[in-house]
Amino acid sequence: LIPYMKKRELKAGTVLFKKGDLAKEVYLLAEGRIELVEIGVFQEPGTSFGEIAFFSPDRRRTLTARCAEHCRVLTIGEDDFKQLYFQNPAFGFEVVGLIAGRLIADIRRLEQQVMQAKAAQGAEGGAAP
Repeated sequence: LIPYMKKRELKAGTVLFKKGDLAKEVYLLAEGRIELVEIGVFQEPGTSFGEIAFFSPDRRRTLTARCAEHCRVLTIGEDDFKQLYFQNPAFGFEVVGLIAGRLIADIRRLEQQVMQAKAAQGAEGGAAP
């Protein structure tokens, strides 16, 4: 991807995209840390992100991405990304695996939240009136 990408330097606190925004780019974090705000997860250098929206029906961002510190990111636009996806089956397979991994992590996070909510309800229900 790197030969097709453009470099951007971003200050801490910069929002790359907000939940609900229309997707225009995919990102590769070269330096710094990016916070996925709604879930409190941090992306570390070497991580790509922002690809899921290109494959969703409405092409909208599912989370907000904000620079937790000074960051250098590499970006690739949708047209170039899709061209690489269709021209290189190995790249396409890697992207599908990345998306599947992210969705599985979302399911696990939600399952944990449900278990915690049930445990909290059980603790409340067991208390004497």
